[in-house]
Amino acid sequence: MSTQNEQRLDVDVSVVGLGAMGTIMAHAFLKQGKRVAVWNRSPGKAAALVAAGAQLCDSAHAALSASPVTVFVLLDDQATHGVLGMPGVMAALAGRTVIDYTTNGRDEGLALQALVNAAGGLYVKGMIVAYPRNVGHRQSHTLHTGDREGFEQHRALLEALAGQTMFLPWDEALAFATVLHAQAFATMMAFFEAVGASERFGLPVAETARLLLDTSRFFISDALEEAVRRLEAQDFAGDQARLDVHAGAFAHIAQALHAQGAWTPVFDAVCGVVQRAESMGHGDQDIVAATQVFAAANPPETAAQRPV
Repeated sequence: MSTQNEQRLDVDVSVVGLGAMGTIMAHAFLKQGKRVAVWNRSPGKAAALVAAGAQLCDSAHAALSASPVTVFVLLDDQATHGVLGMPGVMAALAGRTVIDYTTNGRDEGLALQALVNAAGGLYVKGMIVAYPRNVGHRQSHTLHTGDREGFEQHRALLEALAGQTMFLPWDEALAFATVLHAQAFATMMAFFEAVGASERFGLPVAETARLLLDTSRFFISDALEEAVRRLEAQDFAGDQARLDVHAGAFAHIAQALHAQGAWTPVFDAVCGVVQRAESMGHGDQDIVAATQVFAAANPPETAAQRPV
């Protein structure tokens, strides 16, 4: 096994933390021909990477010293501070960039940026919009904030992780990440709910899941494209299908689901939203007018919000 002691390596990027995501990120860099140094508390996790050409460092300090940029992919904020507190690490930050994909909050990220900056380094907070299997995919996205200089210096390197990468200021980046993940996982849960409910109708689950995916792909993609167009143009005309028409159809769908004993909290919430939008006077508009329900200053109280 190839190891390196406390010496500077001629490598392009170091990766600290070799869990599922860190390991696949390191492999993605190697596949793009990058020279990669790695470090992990449990060095055995690096065996496959070393076999693929990575250099294994025997300390976090050696990993940071090895290259101009180090990617952190650690368990949590506590683990990150643990690494930064290791011998020699803070001194090694001077003149280098840390790109941190560890999950943490705004305050934790800003504190880390201040810490790295005080040591003479640059800090970039990264968020990857992909499961490990799609790291390196040209259609995957990464979102970054923190020190723009560090991001711009290493943008080309980061494109090895995702074909689409962007940088936003801290507050904008975190707000966008919040609504992005809320939308993505709500979409997934709606799919899971429909697949689960199909079993109540006696449909074969796996086959129905595939059929739902294939049948809805264009319909949903086109509907979202049309929604963006209407929002950009502020065009809410109900020329395709009015919101009140949707509300009536949704009531029939909900009745059919409930009649089979299906538990459908996601679709029930959808019905509640369109009913609320209709009560706000949007019944004769396109369903995209439902955005006004969520933008309202005083949203309706939900069952989850009510005190027990």
